[in-house]
Amino acid sequence: MAPPADTRPTGLERALTGDGAAPRPTPLDALRLARGRWLAGERLDMGAMARELGISRATLYSWVGSKERLIGEVLWSFAEQGVQQAREAATGSGADYIADVVERFNHLNAGFEPLRRFISQDPELALRLLTSKDGPVQGRMIAVARELLAEQVEAGALTPALDIDTLAYLMVRVAESFLYSDLITGSEPDVDRGVEVVRVLLHAPPLPPRRKSGRRRGSGAHG
Repeated sequence: MAPPADTRPTGLERALTGDGAAPRPTPLDALRLARGRWLAGERLDMGAMARELGISRATLYSWVGSKERLIGEVLWSFAEQGVQQAREAATGSGADYIADVVERFNHLNAGFEPLRRFISQDPELALRLLTSKDGPVQGRMIAVARELLAEQVEAGALTPALDIDTLAYLMVRVAESFLYSDLITGSEPDVDRGVEVVRVLLHAPPLPPRRKSGRRRGSGAHG
């Protein structure tokens, strides 16, 4: 004899029909809400966001740390998407592939109106979040650059002039100094020049082994 069929509504069925308790918000819901407001150019009012999420301000702050850290995560979430788009569209291999990724990513950023608006409206905060070693973006971008370099080295398509940690750091610092030059020096951003410098770094021939320096025994000035 077959057991009786379980006819109770599933959780999915209850959610689809609107029955049952609404799902509880999560920190990812806070990020999604912040992304939408940032894209629209709205101020991130933590109290208003907490009310919209149906949580207390204390809970929201426990999730995100601070409004500045939340904005940083919003910036990184878009940067991460841009990196993925650039990687999928880039062609070639070795130094050419990496330079293509850098060029595509930086042009995406240069043409991303919400980012340019944010930089224009709050340049000091933008500088801290985008180009500071203590911000959420720079360190992660260096990690992305290192991953790109390591992939091409392991594939035998790249023999860099410098160790990949140093080269990844230089690539990011060069790219951001040209992309965010309006923040750093007050001059117009020049993505193409920054990419040219990155290409030079990537195509530079390996350095010869460093010779040990030191005096020969017995050499030196004599009185």
